[in-house]
Amino acid sequence: MEMDEITRIYRHVWKKGWGSIEIDELGFIRDLVRMYRPDRFLEIGMASGLSAGFIARFLEDEGGKAFTSIDHDDTFFGDKSKPNGFLFNKIYANGTLDTELLKFKTSLDLDDLDDLGMRWQMAFIDANHQHPWPMIDTLALWPHLDGPRIVIHHDLQLYMKQDVMFGIGPKYLHDQFPERHRIASMANNGNIFALCMDMTREKLEEVAIRALKLPWSLRMPLQPTYVAKIQAMFDMHYSPALRAHFDRCIETQNRMDRFRSGL
Repeated sequence: MEMDEITRIYRHVWKKGWGSIEIDELGFIRDLVRMYRPDRFLEIGMASGLSAGFIARFLEDEGGKAFTSIDHDDTFFGDKSKPNGFLFNKIYANGTLDTELLKFKTSLDLDDLDDLGMRWQMAFIDANHQHPWPMIDTLALWPHLDGPRIVIHHDLQLYMKQDVMFGIGPKYLHDQFPERHRIASMANNGNIFALCMDMTREKLEEVAIRALKLPWSLRMPLQPTYVAKIQAMFDMHYSPALRAHFDRCIETQNRMDRFRSGL
């Protein structure tokens, strides 16, 4: 799929204010798909389905087999009258991929999907940008990756547009990874990047410990249900030391008074 066709379709379906990925950012994802040729691709954060539709087309062009997109909700945040993923079939119609758009799912449900034999070689995370969610999503995803383990993240520059920097999660995540694991892009002023997650659990835990310690930027504290699911994910896939570090961060950072006072 070439850029002129991407541009034509994008301009036909896109609307201002939807917070969608930009045309040149789609080009960055397409180039990564061309380079690494994944069989299976996972998207975390479905929203309108715009990026999902294009990624499915990129994947099919390179001989991929399956595409999955998940979202925690069933309505599009940019227009609550529309379901999540409503643009997917407008962009990717009559394709040959095995595709699934799964609602009411987050990265913390990937263990259940893995029980169905789902594993991925590449992923795009464009979900909750409040820290520590991008790090949590990445940790939840890593055990379910194989092959090149390329994970694309969006909105690296979001925090620069905010007076109160709720969306600094991608920036914190990016900066804690060793430079050799980063794949930079100039698209949309460097707003999109990828990480090569082909690393040991021990090295990933070092990154996670540094990232989780940085000031959390949540609008509201993590609810007990989510805390329990994150702890269960750590217990299944990571060391007791990382679980203990997370629990300490919950004690010190997951408090409304901290968000208000900065203490």
